[in-house]
Amino acid sequence: MTFKLLKLTEANAPTYLPVIFQWAADETEKEYHTCRPIREMDSYEAYREKVTSGLNHGKLHYIMIDVEENEVVGKISLFDYNPRNRSAEFGYYVPTLHRGKGVGRRLVHLFLKEVFHDQYLNLNKIYATTAAYNKPSIKLLERFNFKFEGAYREHYWFSDGTVCDQYHYSLLKKELSV
Repeated sequence: MTFKLLKLTEANAPTYLPVIFQWAADETEKEYHTCRPIREMDSYEAYREKVTSGLNHGKLHYIMIDVEENEVVGKISLFDYNPRNRSAEFGYYVPTLHRGKGVGRRLVHLFLKEVFHDQYLNLNKIYATTAAYNKPSIKLLERFNFKFEGAYREHYWFSDGTVCDQYHYSLLKKELSV
């Protein structure tokens, strides 16, 4: 498979946002992918406006396309950018259909190359969080030399009453091996 990382822009967003919106609508395990509040889905129009506004205010969203199939197979975003500290957080999502096929690995690989070499961002550190139970995500981050920095204890609360820690990982530019 050949993959291409594409930065979302106001011009190309209308082409790709319907697919990303549908992923969110179809996802049945949202609470397992974030510790943030789970809210009712916006209408597509409200979602499109929110993303477009974010793009106009410096948020960076990328999608990965399987070039051979001409299909969007994952998304990754950079947020909480701090130019003073030269750091930012990122989060990624691969829909169920594409999990277990190396898509996440390629997505993170291409993304790290892109953002660490972006002269405007001038990043020194990038970080991510994940639930302690999320072994595939932990394995993915560690594959790229991300270092475990610590945990927020009992940070993920689930509707079934269970709880788990949130792990924090970071990577410095000098540790980049892609």
